[in-house]
Amino acid sequence: MESTPNAIPEEAEGSGLTAPGESEGSESAPVQPLGDEDATAQDPSQMDPAQAEWDRMAALDGGAPADESDSATGGDPAEIPDAGDEIPAEDLPSSESQPETQGEDPVIAELGEEGEGDLTPEDL
Repeated sequence: MESTPNAIPEEAEGSGLTAPGESEGSESAPVQPLGDEDATAQDPSQMDPAQAEWDRMAALDGGAPADESDSATGGDPAEIPDAGDEIPAEDLPSSESQPETQGEDPVIAELGEEGEGDLTPEDL
């Protein structure tokens, strides 16, 4: 026996049993299937950007061609650099404001190799 919604089993016909929502002798309305817009549950991957990114990366790992617009920053990879993008010299820190590095990287000279700053044995 095939299962259908609101169907009366063949053995129940004539026994006085009716499908839910129907009364005896009433004309039954045809059952309408739900369309895509009628469903209450949506595909979670369409709502979750992280899932969409995961699916895209899985497709790329599987050999799908990469879009030309893909870039790490989301910017246009074909963008031509502009001189206006440079930081003006007056906005850069001057040599007076930077520590004396004696040729070392300023971050290491200021923080020290351990990241604790320039400590002398007397400071410990």
